[in-house]
Amino acid sequence: MQSVGRCTGGRRFLNETCPLSAKAFVAENHIQTPYSMNTIIYRDPHITVFQSALFQTNSTVVQTDDMVLVVDPAWLPEEVKNIRRYVDDIRGLKPLYMVFTHADFDHIIGYKAFNPDRVFFSKAMDERTDKEQVLRQITDFDQQYYIDRPYPVEFPAADFTVFRDGVQFRSGETKMTFYLTPGHTIDSMMVVVWQLGLCIAGDYLCDVEFPLIEHSSVAYEATLEKLPHIHDRNWFTRLIPGHGKPALLLNEWLKRRTESLSYLYALRESIALDLPFDEAALWKRYKYSVIQKGFHEANRALLEEEYRQNLWSWNPKDRKVKRFLEQPAEVGDSDSEEDLENLREQQRERDLEYL
Repeated sequence: MQSVGRCTGGRRFLNETCPLSAKAFVAENHIQTPYSMNTIIYRDPHITVFQSALFQTNSTVVQTDDMVLVVDPAWLPEEVKNIRRYVDDIRGLKPLYMVFTHADFDHIIGYKAFNPDRVFFSKAMDERTDKEQVLRQITDFDQQYYIDRPYPVEFPAADFTVFRDGVQFRSGETKMTFYLTPGHTIDSMMVVVWQLGLCIAGDYLCDVEFPLIEHSSVAYEATLEKLPHIHDRNWFTRLIPGHGKPALLLNEWLKRRTESLSYLYALRESIALDLPFDEAALWKRYKYSVIQKGFHEANRALLEEEYRQNLWSWNPKDRKVKRFLEQPAEVGDSDSEEDLENLREQQRERDLEYL
């Protein structure tokens, strides 16, 4: 199936259905120039989250007494350089590790800007047969926007491949635990840094977008169902998605999980019962409709093909979760932005007290 509105294995601005030229699209959507600076959107004594100007893509740097960890460094050359400069400043003599949550090109694009001691990703990512296509997407992107990178573009080479859930790696007193999370892509995985109560989730539970399903909605649902079990074994409170704001509280990422299930079940109901999908409710919750309409259409095409192959069936019991998408946030809700910001500040104060 050919994706509508995005290329398989990653994101791009334009596609065959978009009427805008490249420069017009950038101008109309207020995207900064290719050498704009990324922003640090979250920082505590151990975790720094850099966010790109493009697609609010997150690159996470974790530091402990035992190591420095870089996850999915992206997008633009100056942004990647800023991350590298920060890592050089804090590293000292500690080992440098890199984790790639999956092989969408926007997540591996900064690989060769670093010289890590070990690289971690899933066995499925290591076994991908389309590595050259992924690299072509990077070079096509750079060609489209006249971007020169000061480092070579290569597909990551793994020193440590994750082949099952619960695989662990220890560096001194710091423990990382890996979980396979296919659905968004076939090779997706998450990493939990146990001592920090932190899960780095890749392209799941993003507050700025509904599920982007490039591999399988059945696997995507299984990953969402697996998340509480991952939490129960590791007791993390903070979750960093691949795009958008970090979820710094348990209730925050659980709410996003419910929203993701709601979208998935609403789309299944629409297909199975031949009912119109409530896009008005979707665009009230997710504001980047210009490009995300294409993502939604691609999801629908994939789920329709899965339905024809009897890979899933519609369960009326799922309607209760589906309705969550249709419920507007109430004024005074405990999950309001102001309340969540207060809770985030409390979390930061607890981190400082811990030190």
